[in-house]
Amino acid sequence: MITFNPRQACLWIHRYTGLAMAAFLIIASLTGALLAFHHELDDLFNHKLARVEAQNTPIQSVAALHDSVIRTYPQYGFSSLPTTIEAGKSAVFSVDRWRSGKPTTPEPAFNEVYVNPYTGAVIGTRNKDTWAWHNTMWKVFWLHRDLLLGDIGKWVLGIVSLVWTINCFIGFYLTFPRAVKSSQSKQVSIKKRASLFKRWLPAWKIRRKTNTFKLNYDLHHAFGLWLWVMLFVIAWSSVGFNLKPVYQPVMQAVVGLTPRERGRPPTKPEPNKTVENQGRADKSINSNTTVNDSRNTADAIAQAVNKSNSIAYLSAQADIAARQNGTAVQQLLGIRWVAEDEQWQMRFKTDRDIGTHSGASSITVDAATGEVARVSFGYQSGFGNKVDQWLSTLHMGHIGQGWSHRLYQAFLAMIGLAVAVLSGTGVYLWWKGRQQRLKALQKLK
Repeated sequence: MITFNPRQACLWIHRYTGLAMAAFLIIASLTGALLAFHHELDDLFNHKLARVEAQNTPIQSVAALHDSVIRTYPQYGFSSLPTTIEAGKSAVFSVDRWRSGKPTTPEPAFNEVYVNPYTGAVIGTRNKDTWAWHNTMWKVFWLHRDLLLGDIGKWVLGIVSLVWTINCFIGFYLTFPRAVKSSQSKQVSIKKRASLFKRWLPAWKIRRKTNTFKLNYDLHHAFGLWLWVMLFVIAWSSVGFNLKPVYQPVMQAVVGLTPRERGRPPTKPEPNKTVENQGRADKSINSNTTVNDSRNTADAIAQAVNKSNSIAYLSAQADIAARQNGTAVQQLLGIRWVAEDEQWQMRFKTDRDIGTHSGASSITVDAATGEVARVSFGYQSGFGNKVDQWLSTLHMGHIGQGWSHRLYQAFLAMIGLAVAVLSGTGVYLWWKGRQQRLKALQKLK
């Protein structure tokens, strides 16, 4: 009679799915370890554009630097502006995303423009899609994200992440001590049997005096147990990045995740506009601030919030809104001009927000009147959305400030190396086990 052994079945699944995933996980883990320090390494590879020599002259305003960019490249849109500029670093302006449905807007030949903050001179541009030394970290990112294969690579890594997530639970189960057979239970009952915790404790340890096989065995078990929570976070959040048709329904059912609605909610009533008003609403920040166009300059001056005072005005409004809600603004993250609504929008982080990306806050202000149209605090999200924010923030490393951020970056890099060790030791254990099985079969013959 054939009996089903759940432990043996789990061991078989864990072994062969681990083998199938090993190469993908090693690539993703090693690139992920590098990406924990993405910005620092990117500045290193791209130092000719990213770094400038510090000068005694004061740094120019963001508005003046933006004017320099749009004068140099009037054919492109630059709706987003940095809120702060670090000493010794270039000011970076990103080109607006190109939409093929707008034939009047040419496809940009680059993604970023670097400007000397002291002189306002354009240092150069960067196209992050090209193969070049200064794009090394972006190629590492795309190798990590989709194996440099686009959507096909994302689907492959999404499936690998899903199998990895399931394997986290299987691997955890396999670390538990084996059940005592019925034939042995009578002998054990005579003596006092050790508790489950004491019998499980060796799986958490790495033996010092041991051979190569046992060392790999201990590393595989101990690393998997010590880092289990973070391994699960990385695995499941990877499913969220690459396999949303699976991630979202599960998160909705388990934690009550509310899917994000596409598009922006209306921020003000839309009355019947005259042709002149409609034309003004369609202007971009570029045309609204071109110094050679006196009419556009007059429009900018007439606005309560223009490019020159937008950062100061919105940061002040964000401070007021934060204090009213019992929190404080910790960091300004960026500001952008929403041309179709004639509004300014600023992202910022409060002391109660989770991270600087998906969990950040934002404020939107009407440019003509200066009235606050909308304030969204990241910490006020529902429970399911907070869980989603924590998962993505922990995965991407967008957490903490100063030394706390540096420590988490190091920890995240260590997690990446640990995943590579788990995959490598898993392959080694399978290989040694296969050799032993082959020897046993030869003896039987």
